Formats: sequence, structure tokens, C-alpha cells
Amino acid sequence: MRDVIQLLTRLVSAQARHQEVGIGHEDRSISSRVHDFINLDPPVFTGVDPNEDHQVFIDRMQRTLRVMKATATGSVKLASYRLQDIAVNWYESSELSRGKNAPPTVWQEFTEALFRHYLPPELRRARVDRFLTLRQGNMSVQEYSLRFDLLARYSPTIVFKMEDRVHRFIIGLEPHLFNDFMSVSFSPDMDISRIQAYTQGVKERKQKQRADREHDRAQIKRVRSSSPSGKL
Repeated sequence: MRDVIQLLTRLVSAQARHQEVGIGHEDRSISSRVHDFINLDPPVFTGVDPNEDHQVFIDRMQRTLRVMKATATGSVKLASYRLQDIAVNWYESSELSRGKNAPPTVWQEFTEALFRHYLPPELRRARVDRFLTLRQGNMSVQEYSLRFDLLARYSPTIVFKMEDRVHRFIIGLEPHLFNDFMSVSFSPDMDISRIQAYTQGVKERKQKQRADREHDRAQIKRVRSSSPSGKL
């Protein structure tokens, strides 16, 4: 009987040590993962600054989480760690409203809740309207492209396919650029970056042509000024 008791005691002690080691390893694993997450410089969202764009926060966070290969529930845990100020209060209240027996929040639920709270439907529609009416105007192509990308975030279904995105981008360009691009816009491998490169090439060619014309005029002016009669 004494041997049996000693054996059971050793088994219990071994199991306890194994559990302690397991817990310690899990804690270290979580700590290491959070450390790796912070090293990727994930964005912060406070909900305080009126210039703060929650869509930019979501987009940048998604890229970080993709690198981390985070799960749908793990993504929420990591992203919520970067909420600050009143955004933290919103998140905690949102979690409490789900109830104690609710399953863990997944990434899609988190992003949809964030959108509903910080971008009401009327504001979202207004940004979609701004995107649909966006024109290059006095902006450079680079400035127009940045503005286009910013507003396109609020209209994902409109520019879901690359050909739709390219078409929408081109119709907002200046008329002379629009005409230049109509011949290449139907190419199956055309995308925004190629359009920008093409535009830059068009711009450089036109600048060179303008510089060449100015140079020719200057040459003619010098020849005329050096001629006795003032004529060629």
C-alpha cells in the first residue's frame, strides 16, 4: 500500500510540474507573439482625432495581421490591443453587450462594428458620392491617384475588379489624358500602377517637346539678332 501511495504521489507531482511548464510555455508564446506584433509597428486608433480615418486603421492592421498569420479571433485580440482612449471604451462596451455566453468575436464582426460606430451610413454614402464624382482637375496624376485610393476604400464593390478600377480611374483624368488612355485601357494586363507609369511617360514626352520648341525658338531668336538685317 505504501508503494502505491508513493507512486500516486510521484504521478501527481509530475503532472503538476508538466502543467506548470505548459502554462509557462504558453505565456512565453503569447508574450513572444505580442512582441513580434508590436515590432511590425501596427497602427493605433483612438477615436478622438477627427482627422483619424478608421478605414486606414483597418487597412494597415489587415496587412500587419496577414504577416502575423493571425486567426479570425486572434486578429481581434491583437487589433484591440492597439485601440486607445475612447476607442477602448467603445470596444469594451461592445464586447459586454454581446453577453457572457457569446462566442469570441471574429475579425469581420470587429470591423463591421467599428464601421457602424465611426462611419454612419449617411457619411459612408457621402464618401461614395465623392468617389463617383472625383475628377483630376488641378491635381497632378500622383495627387489624383492618392485621392482615388483613399475614396476607393469606401466603394469596394464598385472597383472590386481591376478593369472596373482602371475604368473609374481613367474617366476622372484630364480630357487630354483620358483620350490618350482610351486606346490602352482595354488591355487585360492594365492596372493603376501601369497607368501612372504611362502617364509619367506621356508627361515627360510633352515636357521634352515643350523644351525642344522653346530651345528652337531661342535659337531662331539668337540667329535673327546676330543677322545684320535682323532676318534669316
